Amino acid sequence: METAAPSPTTPTPSQRGGRRPRDMALSMIVLLVPVFLLVVFYRFLGHEEPPAVNTTDVYGSVQRADQFTALKPEDLPSGWRIASATFTDGVLRLGVTAPDDGAMQVVESAKPTSVLVADVIGPSAKPGETITVNNLSWQRYSEGRPGERALVQVTDHRTIIVVGRATDVQLQRLAESLR
Repeated sequence: METAAPSPTTPTPSQRGGRRPRDMALSMIVLLVPVFLLVVFYRFLGHEEPPAVNTTDVYGSVQRADQFTALKPEDLPSGWRIASATFTDGVLRLGVTAPDDGAMQVVESAKPTSVLVADVIGPSAKPGETITVNNLSWQRYSEGRPGERALVQVTDHRTIIVVGRATDVQLQRLAESLR
């Protein structure tokens, strides 16, 4: 008894082990629907704004170090937030966000001005015109990091730098809030 050779047939997709494009699309939809729902609920619950940072511990560290009396931003307009605060190696840094994509930093230290300006604004920073904010002289700096502006105030015991990717009005508003 001879057995007949099997006739060649075209394998079906399930026999090939492959997937059709339709299967791939359905899988992607199944994965994307929960992600979309999470994003919608997150925004619906009002979590699109970053939280403000409590600066109490950082200002306590500055006070204990007794190198300078730190200024604090007060009475910032609605929508402005302190997003970060650190005190390391004698340098206080506050990250501040403003509406309309203003991202700024307040830097205070008793370090020499030339060292602090080079570290914060950049080694190629050049002093420019002097402006008055709250009856205090601030100097604009240019040619620092690309896209950033800076204001610098120097006193006997500290240097204060307000720097960031923000408008001149936003930088001046932040500088005038320091008390």
